[in-house]
Amino acid sequence: MSHPHEDFSRLGFAKTFFLPALLIFLIPTISLILFIYIQGAYDREGRDAALQQIRADQSLTAEQRANAEELFSNVPFSQLITIPGNEDMVSPQAAFDYTTFRWAIRFSLFSIIGGIVVILLSAFCVVASLRSQWIQYVSLSVSWHVLRIFGAAQVLIQGVLLFALSFWITAFFLERYVPKLMVIVGILALVAIAAVIKSMFMKLNNETVVEGTVIERDASPALWQELSAICAKVDTETPDQVIAGIDDNFFVTEQSLTVGEKNYYGRSLFVSLSLLKQLNGREADAVLAHEMAHFSGNDTLYSQKISPLLVRYDNYLQGLYEGGVSLPVFYFMNCFRALYEVSLKRLSRAREFRADRIATEVTSPRDMAGALLKIIAYSSYRVKVEQDIFQKEEVLENANVSQEIAQGFDNYAGSFMSTPDISHLRTSHPFDTHPSLEDRMKAVGCSLESPDSQVMLSEPGDGQWFQKIDGAEQLEDEQWKEYEERFRAYHEETLPYRFLPETDYELAIVLKAFPEVQLTGEEGLLTIDHTGIKHHPWESPVQFSDIQSCQMDDKGRLNFTSTGGAPSKINLKKFKDSDQQKVIEAVERYYSRYLAAKEYQEHVKQPGSTDDE
Repeated sequence: MSHPHEDFSRLGFAKTFFLPALLIFLIPTISLILFIYIQGAYDREGRDAALQQIRADQSLTAEQRANAEELFSNVPFSQLITIPGNEDMVSPQAAFDYTTFRWAIRFSLFSIIGGIVVILLSAFCVVASLRSQWIQYVSLSVSWHVLRIFGAAQVLIQGVLLFALSFWITAFFLERYVPKLMVIVGILALVAIAAVIKSMFMKLNNETVVEGTVIERDASPALWQELSAICAKVDTETPDQVIAGIDDNFFVTEQSLTVGEKNYYGRSLFVSLSLLKQLNGREADAVLAHEMAHFSGNDTLYSQKISPLLVRYDNYLQGLYEGGVSLPVFYFMNCFRALYEVSLKRLSRAREFRADRIATEVTSPRDMAGALLKIIAYSSYRVKVEQDIFQKEEVLENANVSQEIAQGFDNYAGSFMSTPDISHLRTSHPFDTHPSLEDRMKAVGCSLESPDSQVMLSEPGDGQWFQKIDGAEQLEDEQWKEYEERFRAYHEETLPYRFLPETDYELAIVLKAFPEVQLTGEEGLLTIDHTGIKHHPWESPVQFSDIQSCQMDDKGRLNFTSTGGAPSKINLKKFKDSDQQKVIEAVERYYSRYLAAKEYQEHVKQPGSTDDE
């Protein structure tokens, strides 16, 4: 018997992914029914005309007349004209119409039957992918190639069917056709086809940039010696390179990485300098054994193979989504992408439990559990510190993220076990997902509810592995300095988008980034500032707070509709060619700033809100 939450999740999946996927059958089903109906009407009309002619033909004998009547009564007209020698039975226009019906029916049937076949094949591949990483890679590769070809064919076929429908629905039922409708549908179909073709052949940027420093073997021999010992216990080769950074995670990968200005290939290990300081030697052993276990299980090898397929799949989905009339095909493809995500997460979960198990065998359950608690607690506290600093509504002289973490982490760790939803927290990772903290603790034989969890979390780290990296303190300080400067600069860039200035301080921040813009055209001076727009022909300025809509018409005029005021226009043709785009960009940039600030004030700074919202 299934659990209620499982039934709900299945129902949610059906509503979100499966039912929309069935829309792929909508256009071909409508086309099949409609063109069979229209062809049948043409058949009846042709049959009646032929029978009338046979009965009026006095040159026929009774037997010939009877045979002819039987033939035209029992064999559809659309089939008779396909028999060699019967081409002259209908006019060239009627022959063309019948050819249209015949191919529309064929395309519709191909689309429907093909969709059913691809559903069965893809479903089989998804189920098979749950068995192992190798089968997952092979099944995903097969499915990707089948689905992208099928998706492209469906977009082409359904575009043709839509174009045919745009003519025949009005021509048959209303006895008239609408050229404008046909042109619009034709353009939409071409746009969808072009978007799909572009997404299929677009060259993708698979570069992965990692912030950090590569630790050479001869630069930190103690690190590499200890790492070799861990690898020997896990039964795997040492990584090709170790990258030390300040991100709040550890990870391994076989994808190509860009560190600084140099590309690195092969097996890479990323270690967090900041986290190594928080861990004791055995906890760090457990973490690194966990990461090396991913190498021994070929987890990174299959991730490297699968990742490009997923990137191409997602890019293809984006093309289908942007294609407009290709949306039914998008929903169909998206359903199988979601199913594969379930498969990927399930095997990823199994990989993590395997790596945790190996790590506990190399060290101990307590060491692995203590490492998990400290890493997740540190990551949670770092997020909190960065949010608190970022929410400050003043220009920062220094971000001081690392200093805030160092000064407050011990106190935070003392209360971390009472954090709401702590059991659902996960370690961060740039490539894979991880099981929840509660599940991983149980898997290594420990419990979050145990008093020992708080003891493990409160034990200070000795930073043994941090000390094995020569010059670690300097490396960490330099990286934090660069990171905090980027953090401070980005914080300063966002400040003007938070204020509807009420003080001189806030006004100065806004004006620094959004000074008054003045452009002169044939109709006089145009002034744009943080409050609104002034234009010489207007009786009064248009305040951003009063604008209800802003649209460009086909005469090159920006039309503003304001609350309680007459429409106001800016005729771009009255400005120099070089200034027209400046007007558009200034209006868009300054009005967007106002809308962002309004949104911030209403939802972030509304009465009763807190900084944690």
